[in-house]
Amino acid sequence: MKMRRAALGFFILALAGAACGAPVSMGDAARAPEPPPPVIGFVTLASDDGSAIRADITFESVTFPTDASGAAEAIWPEEPAEVKISATGFLDYSTTIAQLPETGVFEAVLTPRRLSGTVVGPGGVPLPRTTVIQGGAEVVTDDSGEFLLTRVEPGVIEASRPAWEPTSLAWDGTSAVVTVEMEPRLIRALRVQGAKAGNPSQWRDLLDLAEQSGVNAFVLDTKNEGGTVFHDTEVRLAHEISAVQAFYDLDQVIADMDAAGLYKITRIVTFQDDPLARARPEIAAMDSETGEQWRNYKGLRWLDPTDRESWEYSLALAEEACRRGFDEIQFDYIRFPSDGPIRTLVFDEPYTQEVREATIAAFMEAAYDLLNPMGCAVAADIFAITLESSTDEGIGQRPQQMSYYADVLSPMIYTYTYGPGWKGFDNPNEHPVEIVSTALDNGAPKLEGHSIYRPWIQTWLLEAEEIVAVQQVAEERDLGWMIWSANTLYSMNFLPDPE
Repeated sequence: MKMRRAALGFFILALAGAACGAPVSMGDAARAPEPPPPVIGFVTLASDDGSAIRADITFESVTFPTDASGAAEAIWPEEPAEVKISATGFLDYSTTIAQLPETGVFEAVLTPRRLSGTVVGPGGVPLPRTTVIQGGAEVVTDDSGEFLLTRVEPGVIEASRPAWEPTSLAWDGTSAVVTVEMEPRLIRALRVQGAKAGNPSQWRDLLDLAEQSGVNAFVLDTKNEGGTVFHDTEVRLAHEISAVQAFYDLDQVIADMDAAGLYKITRIVTFQDDPLARARPEIAAMDSETGEQWRNYKGLRWLDPTDRESWEYSLALAEEACRRGFDEIQFDYIRFPSDGPIRTLVFDEPYTQEVREATIAAFMEAAYDLLNPMGCAVAADIFAITLESSTDEGIGQRPQQMSYYADVLSPMIYTYTYGPGWKGFDNPNEHPVEIVSTALDNGAPKLEGHSIYRPWIQTWLLEAEEIVAVQQVAEERDLGWMIWSANTLYSMNFLPDPE
């Protein structure tokens, strides 16, 4: 035992002697390494779906980004420290971290910046199916005209919808709720008969007339009252029933109207279609007495609106017209027959007002669902009497229902069609301003949906000053108008000056 103690003492002395001389490597190896500084991890997540988000973190006066997984690290100062976090599309986040988390990771859940609002027209009418864009986000308003955008930054809100003027609104991000107001396009249009569009000199004259006046739109026939299709359509059925007479080149007239800055409307006569009814009697309105296709007083056959197969042809022509460049598709004769032996008419479904109204509204809804997402406005020509009648007048047209599925309803307020005694006038045609004013004013409350009126104006039996006066009636109500001429004959005498 004494020997072991002596040896140990010697070893300690040896070490002491070494400490007074040159360094000894054995002593350095025995010293414990200095521990690294503590590290805090960060993870940034979105509160709406829990996903990781890229963010900028400011911690201890140093700013650094997270990676794609929302993660980052920093030195923990071993005392309470403030952290601030910002991310595009999210509300700023800040807090004080009192101590290092047990896991070593601080999880920050960020709240997306939300913007909700309503798009409305004049009078606060909600506008459904309006495209709203803010930054890189895009949504479409619901049936109540409402929208919600998330993860957005302050900036410009843009709203657009067919037949309405696009609008924008600066948003500074302070309010989470906004109202976007829009105005309908003020259209001043001329009807162009299909054959006229195919005549180079007459077509050029019409374009020149628009350039020299305040006219800003054409209504060009695709399919007319006799069922003729005026361009070389891609719709095979039109060729199969020999309905095509290619008067004009569709792509060329579209290009010409675009070059002239014109709003492009095409008119498609829908349920009066002699060629199709003759070729497809199974979808035609039938005559209970003859067992053949029913005909009106002009000898023209009609399709059965209650048979949904009868819708497909006009909808196919409409889809093509929209896809190839028209801005608005206007359906004419979008109704049940009115001029003929009505009592002998036979349809697939009962000829009741309820069925008639539901049928026309359903067709309009189908057209709206097809064409609006493509960017085209949907329009319907309606009898002017429906603006003041308490019934559908036997044709299925009720502005109340149709206004939910059309961007534009165009009443044909032709004063020569009103009989003696209407509104107390012996000859209503001599009082066009009163007749048109009364019709539009009485019809306005019937627009339960988002539609606007854009009336048709006659030229026949009216003087130039009367045509101008009727235009003013519409424009005083912030409405556009369209002038009907069967032969496409117009004069600068009744057209507005260029703006």
